[in-house]
Amino acid sequence: MAAVQLAPGLWRIPTTPFDLVNSFLLADDDGSLTLVDAGLKGADKKVLAALAGIGRAPQDVQRIVLTHAHRDHAGGLAAAQAATGAAVSSHDRDATYLRTGKPPQLDQSRTRGRLLNRTRGSFAKTEVASTFQDGELLPVGGGLRVVHTPGHTPGHVSLLHEPSSTLITGDSVFNVRGLRYAPASFCTDVRLSRETADRLADLDYDRVAFTHGAHIDRGGREAVRAFLRGRPR
Repeated sequence: MAAVQLAPGLWRIPTTPFDLVNSFLLADDDGSLTLVDAGLKGADKKVLAALAGIGRAPQDVQRIVLTHAHRDHAGGLAAAQAATGAAVSSHDRDATYLRTGKPPQLDQSRTRGRLLNRTRGSFAKTEVASTFQDGELLPVGGGLRVVHTPGHTPGHVSLLHEPSSTLITGDSVFNVRGLRYAPASFCTDVRLSRETADRLADLDYDRVAFTHGAHIDRGGREAVRAFLRGRPR
C-alpha cells in the first residue's frame, strides 16, 4: 500500500485495507527516518513497499517509536527492526512487554477482558534501546512530543508532531465509522483510558492522524474536542 503524505516529512502508511491499521514515517533534515508503530505481523512488507514508493531504503529508518505494546502495533516490530536495523523506543511502562513479547493484561472488571486474557497471543520479543516519559520532546522529525495517555496500556502514548501541527492519537481515539474510544475489551483500564483521552483536547494541533482510521487533515482538534465533550465514559 502506498504511503500517504500528510505534510512535508510526514507520511501515513496503511498496513491493512480500509485504513484500519496505520503506521507513520517522519523524516529528519539529515535524511534519516523514524517509523511510528509497526502494525500486525507481516506489516513490515507494507512498510518496506511504502519506503520504496517514496524513494527511500530500509536502512534510512534509524528509529522505531511505539505508541504501545499491542499486537496490532508491535506484531510487525521484530521483522521491521530486522529489516532496517533501527533502534526501538517506547514509554518506560510498556518496554517490559515489548522485551518479553507479552502484552499487558486486559481490564479484569470486564467479562470479555477476562476471557481474552486467557487466549491472547504474544508477539516476537524485541530489544528496546531507549525509553521515554510524558512530556519529552523526542529529537525526531523536527520534534515529537510525548503525551502519556495510559489506560489502553500502562505506557500508552499519543504523539504530537509539533512542526506539522499533527497529533498521532495511538489508540486513545479511533476514526472507524466516526470518532470513538478504543474498544473497552482491549484496554488495561477502561476508565483510565477514557479519562486520559481528555488530554488530547488541551493540545494545540490542526491535523489528526489515527492509528485506526483515516486522518483528518483540517479542523482535527475541533473534531476531537467535540467527540470528547459528547461521549459518555
